[in-house]
Amino acid sequence: MDVFKTIDDILLLDEKPSNKIEILMKEQEFIDSDFNIFNKLVNVPQDKKFHPEGNVWNHTKMVVDLASKIKKYSINSEIFMWSSIFHDIGKIKTTKFIKGRYRSYNHDLEGEKVTYNILKKYMNEDKAESISEMVRFHMHHIYILKDLPFSNIDKLIKSSNYQDIILLFICDKLGRGNQSLEEKINTVNDVVVILDKLEGITGKSNNDIKTKINNIKEIIIK
Repeated sequence: MDVFKTIDDILLLDEKPSNKIEILMKEQEFIDSDFNIFNKLVNVPQDKKFHPEGNVWNHTKMVVDLASKIKKYSINSEIFMWSSIFHDIGKIKTTKFIKGRYRSYNHDLEGEKVTYNILKKYMNEDKAESISEMVRFHMHHIYILKDLPFSNIDKLIKSSNYQDIILLFICDKLGRGNQSLEEKINTVNDVVVILDKLEGITGKSNNDIKTKINNIKEIIIK
């Protein structure tokens, strides 16, 4: 079995990829592969206040399945889907219990490196770089919304993956448990606020991605 190709097909073709991937994760060929790193996410805890769904793998499954629902709106579905499954991979190394909470400082930076080092073995370098870049930027929705000093807005808006990064913001925020309809609506509205902020900073119109967000509301808010 070609484990990479099997995962790739599941991510691109399945409506709910997490189901088949969880079955695959128990196969010996998967366990012997680089992608066994996903099994490690099961043992990485998260703060229950922000992630009532539990461990990082539970969160990742929800993000992947939501990404699958909207992948037809992405610029590159393969890059988008692989970034959804790798987006929190950096939490394996960075998660620590600090002052009564599980925290994963710099997991976006660590995740960028881990993602690239694995995927460069299985796909061309441009794709591996694009996916790792999306992993690197997936926390920017918090950085920009809260005016935190960790963002690289100039690099973000120049990225060829810019629109797909914005879609990943939505999947990441909605991919968690026990959210009310109001909270889901607020999440989408927050992303629009982020786009407005970026327009104010850069002068670059975000009308295209705003139209996409409007089109996918019925899919992602239920």
